[in-house]
Amino acid sequence: MNYKEGIHPDCGKKFKFVKDILITPFYKEQFCDELVKICEEKKKQFSPYIVYNQTEGQTDNCPWDTLFFNQIDKDLFKNFCIQYKERIAPVLFKKFEGSYISGWFCPMIIKYHKKGQNVQLHNDTSKFTLNVKLNTEFKGCHVEFPRQKWTNKDIPKGWCFVWPSQVTHPHVAYPLISGTKYSLSSWTHPVEWNKEDLQESIYYNEC
Repeated sequence: MNYKEGIHPDCGKKFKFVKDILITPFYKEQFCDELVKICEEKKKQFSPYIVYNQTEGQTDNCPWDTLFFNQIDKDLFKNFCIQYKERIAPVLFKKFEGSYISGWFCPMIIKYHKKGQNVQLHNDTSKFTLNVKLNTEFKGCHVEFPRQKWTNKDIPKGWCFVWPSQVTHPHVAYPLISGTKYSLSSWTHPVEWNKEDLQESIYYNEC
């Protein structure tokens, strides 16, 4: 797959902020379709990586299944970081003056495929979180930021939304009603994360 060809030409060039949430095109729709096809081919490699406390109505404590970018292709992670560094970071730093990014946690494709899968209100352990909608063949499971009164429900396929993650933007993913939802999620390292405590395969510091 040709990563550079998959980048949306308007990524980081056409954007808007809504309640301190950056919204901009990220991937072309065709590239999203290619990623989803790969996910379906690699469905046995998805695993319940993220764990939350069990809540009422959930059958287990893992809200989705995960496939890391480096499980697909060794260069995907590096190319993602280059795109983020060149097209997303400058927009964030202009808006959030004084901010910086010390590194990235390997982007992961997350899959909701069981009816009722959801995530309760939470904040991420990340300075900035980026999420890309990879498909639209599902119902429910939209992300909402209650304090900001904003949802990604109408974000087009291939577009991303990025937000400061730790305090001001708690969010929730509503239950999946039908279909399978694929999205790409990326976390940046908070200052207190220690490189030595992380697996080398999921840490990338400089492009």
